[in-house]
This record gives sequence, structure tokens and C-alpha cells, in this order.
Amino acid sequence: MKIFFLTISLFFTYRIQAQSINHHKLSELLIQAKEYNSEAVIIYQNGNLVAENYFAAGYADKKIEAMSATKSIIGLAVACILTEGLIDSLDTPVWHFYPEWKQGKKKDITIRHLVHMTSGLQNHPNAGEEIYPSPDFVQLALAAELSDTPGEVWSYNNKSLNLMAGVIQKITGKRMDVYIGEQLFSPLNITDFTWTLDHAGNPHVMSGCQIKAKDFVKLGILVLNRGQYNDKIMIKPEYIDEVVKPCPQFPGYGMLWWIDYDENISIVDDEIIDNIQTAGIDSSFVQKLKLMKGVHPTNEAFLSQLRKVFGDQYNEIIYTTLLGKHKIRKREFKGNVNYRADGFLGNYLIVDPQAKLVALRMISYDSFRDQNDNFNSFKTLVNELIQ
Repeated sequence: MKIFFLTISLFFTYRIQAQSINHHKLSELLIQAKEYNSEAVIIYQNGNLVAENYFAAGYADKKIEAMSATKSIIGLAVACILTEGLIDSLDTPVWHFYPEWKQGKKKDITIRHLVHMTSGLQNHPNAGEEIYPSPDFVQLALAAELSDTPGEVWSYNNKSLNLMAGVIQKITGKRMDVYIGEQLFSPLNITDFTWTLDHAGNPHVMSGCQIKAKDFVKLGILVLNRGQYNDKIMIKPEYIDEVVKPCPQFPGYGMLWWIDYDENISIVDDEIIDNIQTAGIDSSFVQKLKLMKGVHPTNEAFLSQLRKVFGDQYNEIIYTTLLGKHKIRKREFKGNVNYRADGFLGNYLIVDPQAKLVALRMISYDSFRDQNDNFNSFKTLVNELIQ
């Protein structure tokens, strides 16, 4: 892949090859990418490289921490396992690999529950406080208590997902990052990557993959092409479909990939407020929740209002108050869908199957300055690229 740098106000490669791209919107996206300290932006459309942009010298070959977008790599690794026939289905119980779970309700937890975030294992609002001090992330997950019946409640759960490092090693006989390197990365010609390990030698699952932007974008192309890359079928199409199939408990999530809809509406109404008030929740929390009442037309609008009402630590405040037992909104999803890998600091890999478009933005702690650098508008700007 050739890379050309233009000596203008933005230090980037800029190629327009897909006629359906709105050039003005693309320029706007790249200007904002520079403003928000992005390290890389890469866009493909209809199989053509539209833009490959690095905002400082050396970023083209820099490995960048994918943060929680690492989870989506694991989703594709599980699709590889299914393609190889190493397990019969996602409904294989976890106790097949960890017999100590063949008791109580834990015996009902399946691989599907882990990768759909519906295991019911006790969660923690701040993963860093509980997980990072642990010497063995897999054992931490195995020892977790249940807070919900497996398969009933969707809850974004870093701790439970880290167990997949152990499950994948049990299935494949190889450490998870080694298996991914051989089965997923190598056929994509991804050879230069690193993976963070815990003290026991388990690769992190909730985050931890350091990868070059020009390599990470290949995973989006693989998803767009339903498992095919360079005329080779790497993953059977039916298992890519499994990756991006909405989870019944939460249609906004698949198998470790987010699912974005044209319309993602959040509603806080009297029923929501009354349920929480009747449960005896602290009155000051209820009063703040009343300030959220109404219809929020986008998820971004809802989260923005949450920050205004509850502060930047809204996730922790809501979880510690409600303990995951009560919903603070109703959701409505409508229209066409995009698939998204999403990571802390504003790392995004977006796949738009209708527009046949893949868009990547990456940033690391080296460049991140403040919350604006999350570049929350990236998703909206990508949606506006197609004329």
C-alpha cells in the first residue's frame, strides 16, 4: 500500500476514488479529525481507498492501542472458531471448559452469553478499579458471583468477557493472541501487533491489542465482505452474520460489535420514573432523573443530557445507585444499520453495509488532550459522506 504525504495544513494522504463520496463532507471530517488530535483516519468505499490520513510523521507505522475495540477482534476470532468447527455452536456451556461451573446457575452460562454480554455475572461500574489490580483476569471472572439469571439481562461487562481468553485457549490449544495471530491476522497480512497480558500470562480481552491503523481497517473490510478478503473466504458468511446479528436482550449489540441504527431513540417517561421511585431509590437520584424526562432523538443526545444532569461519572453513579436492576430509559431502534467497533478515547471502526463503506479513526494517549478528542461527531460525519 503506497502512502503519499501532502505538505499542506493537514499532514495526510488524501485520495478520492469513489464517486459517491461527498468531497465537501470528507474535507470537513478530515479537518475535524486534525482538530481533535486524531492519529489516523482511513476510509474505503466500494473496495477503493478513499483516504488514508496520518496527522504526524511516523503514525503510518505506529501501533495504536485499540482499547475496547479489541472486543470486536475477539468477536471475529469466535467466528473463526465456528468456521473451523472447533465448537458446535455458541450455545456450548462454559462448564465444558471449566467443570467447576457445572453447578448452580453458572452451569447455564454459555459462550453466547459471554460474547453477548448476557452472562448475568456480577458487574462493576469501574472496570479499572476491580480488574487491573487482579493478577489473573480469567480467575477473577470464574470467581464472580451471579447477579442476574444467565441470558436474561444485557450488561456491558469487562470482567466476564475476560474469561474468553481462557475459553479460547481451551478450545484451540493456543493462547488467544497466538490463535488470533495465526487464524485471523496472518491471512490479512497483519504481522506487526502486540497484546497486553495480565500477570498470569492471559491476554486481555476487554482491551489490549496494539495494532497499526492500516491493519485494523482490514477487519472492517472483512466484515463488510461477509468473511471474504482478497477473494479468499476466511470466515463463513453465516458466522459473520452471527457477529452482527442483534442480541435479543439489546438490539444495539451483536457479538462484540455495536449495531447503530438510522434512528436510536431514548425515552424517559413517567413509567420509568415511577418504577424507580417505587423501588425506594434515593430521592435525589429520582429528582435528577426527572430532568431527563422526554424523548431524546439520538443516543448521543441522551448521553449528552446524562452528563449535564449526573456529571462525567454518570455510568458509575447510575450503576451504584440502581445496581443494574432498573432501566432509566426505553429504547426504539429503526432503519438501516451500521456495525461499529468502539474503544476508549475515540477509537472507531465503522462498517456501513448499505454504502459499502469502512471508516476508521484511531488515537492514543500520546495525542489525547481532553474529552473533545473523543471525536464523538466522527460517526455522524461518516454517515454524511455518501451523497
